[in-house]
Amino acid sequence: NLIDEVIDTPGTYADYYNVGGGVPFGLSHGLGQLSLTRPGAEPSTHDNVLFVGASSRPGNGVPLVLIGAKLVAKRAIKKLQRKGSNIQ
Repeated sequence: NLIDEVIDTPGTYADYYNVGGGVPFGLSHGLGQLSLTRPGAEPSTHDNVLFVGASSRPGNGVPLVLIGAKLVAKRAIKKLQRKGSNIQ
């Protein structure tokens, strides 16, 4: 069941993170946001949420986002199987 829905736009990112015009390419490329320092796929606060995209690991750019999507899909299937789902 959907409990909460949030829709972000470039304008909301501009407001939240003080970046002009929003975030067109994920998190910044500063040293604090490179590779392993980006947020992971699983937040510590929610067991049923997974993140994928340019602002999470493995990072930005189409190849890395596609790799991240594949990894998150596998992780989601494992989580569902542990909960008793018949998903293959």
